[in-house]
Amino acid sequence: MDDGVQASEVTLMGHQHLLNIPKSKDWRQVVALISGGASMAKIAGATSRAVERSMIEAADDPTVRQTFYLLTQLPLAARAEDFGRELRQLGLRVGASPTLIEIGNAMMESIDQFTSRLGRRTDYGEIAQLSAVESIQAVAGRELPDLFGTGADRVQDVLAGLGTVKQFAILARDFFSRLTRRHLNFYLHRELSNHVGIGRRFSSMAEHQEFEAAFSLHCSESSRIIKEFAGEWFSKHVFEGGIDRDKAGRFVHVAAKKIREELRRREPQDA
Repeated sequence: MDDGVQASEVTLMGHQHLLNIPKSKDWRQVVALISGGASMAKIAGATSRAVERSMIEAADDPTVRQTFYLLTQLPLAARAEDFGRELRQLGLRVGASPTLIEIGNAMMESIDQFTSRLGRRTDYGEIAQLSAVESIQAVAGRELPDLFGTGADRVQDVLAGLGTVKQFAILARDFFSRLTRRHLNFYLHRELSNHVGIGRRFSSMAEHQEFEAAFSLHCSESSRIIKEFAGEWFSKHVFEGGIDRDKAGRFVHVAAKKIREELRRREPQDA
């Protein structure tokens, strides 16, 4: 492996890990931008370039694709009369009247079982798994004042509502925003910690945290492009016969490419 880093992942005992890339030329540029006081958008764009190969590979990760597939199926399952049965057919172990928390836990378990059958667990798959469950609970949770005390019928109604053009677009954007932020932060967070202290980029932890908050917002804004087409994509394919794993996987690939392009587009050329 040379300074350019020929692989973005390494497999240890069946678990494929994202690598640190501190020796690559592109990553040295990221470090220089941080220490030189460059803007957050500039650093985000440079980070995306430095880990581009990892982002491309991650878009083809079977666990990521399975995770997004489950997101597309939840609103459809919620439209059925027997919601619990539909979820169980998707591989989610839930009772007859599942709560949102129960569904989230079942998603985690189902994805774990999927990766076990693959015989290969990846860091990026785990990032996607967590992002998906958080997205469902965050987006649906806005309509549920009490995640623990809300009745199952209301949970089903809210999840069914995510099957509209507008609401699925919101769900997809939330998922890809979390996914992008976590992936880039996997590399960036540890480097940022090296630049905290007197005479460094961040004079205090408060400044460091402000930067990370701005970075999270930047990832969210960059994922807005997903919202522009996700809802129509969902509606079209449901109307034409449904969404299978291959269709969901192709969407993930296209969405990841659009986000990489958007991060580059938002990168200032003079900052």
